[in-house]
Amino acid sequence: MSSHDGGIAIAGEAVPTNSATNAACEHPGEDSDRTGGTAKWKRAFSFAQTVGFAFGIVALQMAQGILLARLLGPVGRGEYATTVLYVQMLLYVGLFGGLEVICRYAADKTVETVQLRRAAMWLGLTTGVITTGLVLACNLIALPDEKAYLMTLGCICAFSVIGQHVMLIMTAVDRGAGDFTPYNIRRFIAAAAFPALLLVAALLTEVTLHLACGLFVIASVISIAACLIGLPKPLTGPSEPRVDRLLKESRPYGISMLATDLFERLDLLLVMWLVPLLTQGYYAAMVPVVYPLTVIPNTLGIFLFNTAADRNQRLKTSDVHRILGGSFAIQTLSTVAFMVLIGPLVRLVYGEDFAPAIVFALWLAPVSAIKGVLQGLDSYVKGRGKPLAPIRCRIVAAAVMLAITFAFVGTHGAIAIAVAALVGQVICLVWLSAIVYADVREQEQSLA
Repeated sequence: MSSHDGGIAIAGEAVPTNSATNAACEHPGEDSDRTGGTAKWKRAFSFAQTVGFAFGIVALQMAQGILLARLLGPVGRGEYATTVLYVQMLLYVGLFGGLEVICRYAADKTVETVQLRRAAMWLGLTTGVITTGLVLACNLIALPDEKAYLMTLGCICAFSVIGQHVMLIMTAVDRGAGDFTPYNIRRFIAAAAFPALLLVAALLTEVTLHLACGLFVIASVISIAACLIGLPKPLTGPSEPRVDRLLKESRPYGISMLATDLFERLDLLLVMWLVPLLTQGYYAAMVPVVYPLTVIPNTLGIFLFNTAADRNQRLKTSDVHRILGGSFAIQTLSTVAFMVLIGPLVRLVYGEDFAPAIVFALWLAPVSAIKGVLQGLDSYVKGRGKPLAPIRCRIVAAAVMLAITFAFVGTHGAIAIAVAALVGQVICLVWLSAIVYADVREQEQSLA
């Protein structure tokens, strides 16, 4: 759910490099048409490149899902989903908002890049260790009785959190600075590690659930390596700001992420607790299948965050009309095409054993399409320094999801959970759109 310099080297210790995005934002009153045109082209290239890499990462995630389904089967896929569920649920929550704080520091360019990267590494290690402890606790005390035999594997998977946190927070430096080439490369390496290890293992031996969980942890170590290559003196060099300061500043973002990510993962938690492993395997197998529907608006959100965080940039109401209108058009067309093609594709790629999972893909497609737009809007609000604004809508939407689920799960099974997820996403979309419009109008009035 779950993100990059021509190599992976970092070019210097002293001054952060200007990004294409920042170059486009720093001089709104530029007199030279040629300079302004070049900045726009660079910004467009950065967006196109990031969308391309995002689709590549989604392709890797889909390949990973297909491999897991093929190698483990429906029940094994449900078992794997159980072992990694609390990792998925607490991964972004456990960042405690550190990603956004590092991103804002990088966007403001108030700290030297290399020192900020070291600070990001130490912050990732700190949040990673804390969150690993939380995941271990959840696996020890919060698994259904019939799935408690997966406790040990869940605890093994918990240690992947450290590597994932270091990668996510360190790449936030590239994202905030607008250095999207190193950002994209590092994310791609991290995303490719696990499916590549799975594929190699499948060619050499039989892939069991135990082996898959071990490879999952090894892949997180590769993620750390991708971010540390080219960073001089990662453990002994000076870092700025201090971790305790970053944790203090990140609290509002952490609270926001707690509400957001628990809401977005609520359906997976309900599936684990309320349906058998076979059905959980079908549901979990379809989650990565619908990932492509989040890519474009989610990637747009990266740029919206930087725009919102830049004091020289302000969106107008007409800009929001254009962004939402374009996003809705793209998401609607993509979702319709997806729903037409998904049945034959699942049978072809996953095999006939997963044919019963197709119905979940049909319900999860619009859920994923709306989620992509929400992620974009949420990035804008966080970039504006208002991470707490969307919390109330997530709480209300989660309450509605729970009500629908418990009212209908007895008669409709996991379909009730998918329907509840869709209703929850619609509530958040309407509410968060209103928050963004209100913020933009407030800025327009202040400038009038």
